[in-house]
Amino acid sequence: MTREPAMQLLPLPMAAVAAYFRVLEPEERAPPSQGLLDVVASALSVWIPVYGSRRPGEPRDRLSDDDVGRGRFSGGATQLRFRDGTPPVENLAVAQADLEAAIHRLRRAGVRFSEAMVEPAPRRLPRIQPM
Repeated sequence: MTREPAMQLLPLPMAAVAAYFRVLEPEERAPPSQGLLDVVASALSVWIPVYGSRRPGEPRDRLSDDDVGRGRFSGGATQLRFRDGTPPVENLAVAQADLEAAIHRLRRAGVRFSEAMVEPAPRRLPRIQPM
């Protein structure tokens, strides 16, 4: 990760919501779920750098392409989680100046978030206590 330059950063969940509503046609729009915001964040991360911090209170650093590629956005684009036990990256953001170009690229590519396959939240099985 490299240190965050002095620029206007937009929290990734807000950027994902903005991209979602700007890419879809009005008749396709519905309130996005957390899983859908994770999908939008993944699409944005292909085109623009993502910044985040590994510990609360730390300044954001630019995440390496390797980190973004190994991780998975979760919690409505609030975290980048890793399967190998690496601590999650939080306080995710993108440069506001980069967002417009990314949205333009997603529209030009014909991305259709309304057709995204989103994993449902895990269902919890009830515990049965022996009597």
